[in-house]
Amino acid sequence: MKKSYSLAAILLGTTLMGTPLNETTAVQKGESASTALVQKLGSELKAVMQKDGPVEAVNFCSKNAISLTHEASKAHGVKMKRVTLQQRNPLNRPTHEEIEIINTWMSAMANAQQPMPVLSKTTAGFTYHKPLVINNDVCLKCHGAVDSSTPLGQALKASYPADRATGYKMGDLRGMIVVDIPQE
Repeated sequence: MKKSYSLAAILLGTTLMGTPLNETTAVQKGESASTALVQKLGSELKAVMQKDGPVEAVNFCSKNAISLTHEASKAHGVKMKRVTLQQRNPLNRPTHEEIEIINTWMSAMANAQQPMPVLSKTTAGFTYHKPLVINNDVCLKCHGAVDSSTPLGQALKASYPADRATGYKMGDLRGMIVVDIPQE
């Protein structure tokens, strides 16, 4: 059984070095790792997009996003994944608990509230769930309104035959980063 904590009730402020894993250190570790992953994926995709365009960015992402996620996980001593209700890659399918959290965030957003990260206690440590909200125009190049007859639309179809990850608008909830943080 997992126990969830509202992150608004968890104070940030202690350092991770030498501090036992508790709610506060788990939040810090989850936020640090998930932020690093977003920055790494974002910077790599931005560089490819600027150099070679969105079609090559799709190719890069299809070949490298999962390995970059694993690299960031290893660097932070956690296990991370990206999940969404509208998967581009079937490997990004959420669990039942993750679906419930995404639905809670979507309800909050429908009431003009920002989705807040969620921390769950597990038998192995903690799981940190960070919402991914589209807040950059670059994301919409491949996740916005994409015409399937364009080279980009064709590249998406070739790399992701069952793609469901288009049609988003600025401010939409794209999914979440899940960070499993082991008890140390």
